[in-house]
Amino acid sequence: MKISSFNKPKTLVPKGVATFFPEGVLLRRKIEQAVFSVFFRAGYQEVITPLFEYLDVFSQTSGEELLDRAYKFVDRATGRIMVLCPDVTPQIGRMAATWLANYPRPLRLCYSSKLFRHAEEYGGQEREILQMGAEQIGLGDAQADAEMILLAIQVLKKLKIKSKIVLGQTAFIRGILKPFESNQALFREILSAIARKEILHLSSLLKKSSVGTGFKKQVLALPGLLGGEEVLKSAELIARDPLCVAGLKRLCEVVEILTQKGFKEQLLIDLSEVRGFDYYTGIVFEIFADGRNAACGVNVELGGGGRYDHLLEKFGAPSPSIGFALNIEHVQRVKEKSS
Repeated sequence: MKISSFNKPKTLVPKGVATFFPEGVLLRRKIEQAVFSVFFRAGYQEVITPLFEYLDVFSQTSGEELLDRAYKFVDRATGRIMVLCPDVTPQIGRMAATWLANYPRPLRLCYSSKLFRHAEEYGGQEREILQMGAEQIGLGDAQADAEMILLAIQVLKKLKIKSKIVLGQTAFIRGILKPFESNQALFREILSAIARKEILHLSSLLKKSSVGTGFKKQVLALPGLLGGEEVLKSAELIARDPLCVAGLKRLCEVVEILTQKGFKEQLLIDLSEVRGFDYYTGIVFEIFADGRNAACGVNVELGGGGRYDHLLEKFGAPSPSIGFALNIEHVQRVKEKSS
């Protein structure tokens, strides 16, 4: 059980943060222990990252949207701008590229950490997020992608939550959208329309571009590339750019591995997924609690992740990398409703 806020002044807490009573804490600790048990069994080692950092760590690795939502303050000692941690992955990337640079690869690291992100009070979103995740550094093949997705599936299985994995491929989208990158303002609007699957608005935006009709048709096809394996065949028809072809080939390989492992029914493919477009470089995936969970009723988003092969080069040590994280608050809600 938790409490987010009361109307009485003495018990009022800020919107988006939570206080947990003993029974809620007990459930949370059981969830954390279950998640870590899967991570440790798979060979992942726990690390702890700072709660606040200099802004520089994130300004060179994260998109503007995340930086805008970060809580910033001035370090009294140096006068430099600091932030409460809005994302753990850049911290682990720096750790792997510097202090752990001489450790044998692949590195398999896991964590439990609080994140802080501004959210409008009326939005109903958390400002304080407990996140647990895993990062694999040093492997760049399809087996590595599949390993991370399988790890997420195993965690949800351990928690007795039926899960759904939505797979995307940012390299495929980058190839499709490459002709539109010269106009960055329009490019961002197009990305947003694709993310929301607003086909009419997308069509209107494309009319503003001087790019050829064939390229525009490819973009308009993106929102419809949602479903099972048949989506991959449809995507082949519009994959012209080498980046598209390579990205689609990798996605097919990952789907094949997961299918052979017996998880075909848990997979959904969405080639219009632009989550973390500035951040991720290849496979991306979102993790949902399947609506078939007892008393849950809806597909609750529990987390996600993807491949970010260019992040470590920001800290001077390029290395292929992939990871995922779970929002433990959302996991706990599903567990509470299902109990």
